[in-house]
Amino acid sequence: MGAFLSIPILALAAVLQVTVVPQFSILGGRPDLVFLLTITWALNSSLDEGVIWAFAGGILKDLLSAAPTGTSVVGLVILVFIITFIRQQIYRVNIISLVWITLLGSVLYQLTTLVILLLTGFQPAFLNRLGIDPLASALTYVILPTIVYNLALVFPIYRLVRWIQKRVGREKPFFS
Repeated sequence: MGAFLSIPILALAAVLQVTVVPQFSILGGRPDLVFLLTITWALNSSLDEGVIWAFAGGILKDLLSAAPTGTSVVGLVILVFIITFIRQQIYRVNIISLVWITLLGSVLYQLTTLVILLLTGFQPAFLNRLGIDPLASALTYVILPTIVYNLALVFPIYRLVRWIQKRVGREKPFFS
């Protein structure tokens, strides 16, 4: 049932991502709702369901942005596989684990997206701000502010996702 919910939930998140979320931008960073929904759903679902969420979220996000279609999918699918691997290695995920998964996931996702954009010849606007190294500029203007936002929003989004998962029959909590 969770795979069927991915399209409407992630479509709403992607629309909010391009309409409302830019109003809360600090420097070049902003909260990434699709990323947060995907990783929090993947914490309590199967690998198949997590990949469906990553693929659907990435495509929907790219369709509503200027990025080449499929750019976001790569980073999200990699994160779902990493989360599944982590879930297999430990018994339960606690609050600290949720924080570091969000922290490292944000960095990995943003860097993966940046590399894909640069390899496809797409020049993100924030790279022209200072005229310095693209990696340093990305770290300063996008990755660090995005990490702060993602860390602030991961807990309420996780609670929302758990509430939805409990309603659709996902009663085995991995992180309570």
